[in-house]
Amino acid sequence: MFQRFARSFAPLATSLAVSLVSASLAFSAPVEHVIQISVDGLASWRLQQLVDAAPSEYPGFTRLKNEGASTYNARTDFSHTITIPDHASQLTGRPVLQPAGQPNTVHHGYTSDFPTATDTFHQYNPNITYSASTFDVVHDNGLSTAVYHSKDRMVIVERSYNATNGAPDLIGADNGRDKVDFYLYNSNTPALMTAFLSLLTTNQPDYIFLHLVDPDTAGHASNWASAQYAASIKQTDTNLKLLLDYIDANPEYTNNTALVITADHGGQASGFGGHITPTDPQNYTIPFYAWGPGVPAGDIYNFTSNRFNPGTTRPDYNFAQQPVRNGDAGNLALSLMGFGPIPGSSMNLQFAPVPEPSTLAMLLAALPLGYLAVRRRRSFTSAS
Repeated sequence: MFQRFARSFAPLATSLAVSLVSASLAFSAPVEHVIQISVDGLASWRLQQLVDAAPSEYPGFTRLKNEGASTYNARTDFSHTITIPDHASQLTGRPVLQPAGQPNTVHHGYTSDFPTATDTFHQYNPNITYSASTFDVVHDNGLSTAVYHSKDRMVIVERSYNATNGAPDLIGADNGRDKVDFYLYNSNTPALMTAFLSLLTTNQPDYIFLHLVDPDTAGHASNWASAQYAASIKQTDTNLKLLLDYIDANPEYTNNTALVITADHGGQASGFGGHITPTDPQNYTIPFYAWGPGVPAGDIYNFTSNRFNPGTTRPDYNFAQQPVRNGDAGNLALSLMGFGPIPGSSMNLQFAPVPEPSTLAMLLAALPLGYLAVRRRRSFTSAS
């Protein structure tokens, strides 16, 4: 707790200054904990239809929308709307395939949706030997990481960054090649959430990637317009509210935790319940939420300097005005922690707060030197 105060605004000594920081400088104070969540198969068209019609019935999603920056009009990867490639993009900040005319080192290149027992994110692009991730940045800076997921194929995330396949740590003290400190797979999301909250209590990881499978399971079983899919959104909302309530009730996390939430893909309203066609707007249009201390409330496109609402279009990576994509999630999570982008990444959403000049001068004068560079290093017990 005292370590957090060393990086807080206690030196400002006035509640007025704290209010000015919160209102004027989004993301000025790094948080200790970021939980990056991917809700598998969360389609914007259906989510918006359900939540906007009855917001009180979806308190989790409603709170995220009311208190944070969000949009129903984010995009998946341009060429792929399937689970594993899009999750690789979320964690590496790279497109699945390089933009036309761009260097072959830009993309991660992993295109299979059904990994073999030895696959990693690093093997499909012959032009690079390693796709660095959020886990590399956090772990190599001496902080702890976790992966909790509810789809069996997502084990490729942990495998890609384990003690065998993770890269050497070249930042400061050697924290080892294993970038994932705590790991769990459980296909039952209520049970996964129980274990996840226990992890927060006992080990307090700094960065966590949490994967929730329910909408994808229901969509494939019945399609994305079905009552079963609507029930899966309810279950997801219950899980999100459980997490938000936990954050409120625990001082280690209250006002010290940010959430970044998006999806790997959407899904179709008819047929067998597919999502493989990347040109279908029901597949490529997904939600995106950022929530936490200092995050402005409203349409996320109102706060970005390098992301633009695409309307109903599907811009490729060469288009000058890029939409918010699920591939922005990893670098946004790192920026909330006070870190720079993932090495080799190309998707990095930038927020653009515009404080009044007098307010900015006052705050800069009040902040202690080196404030934003301070990061703690916590000792922890690995359970990878």
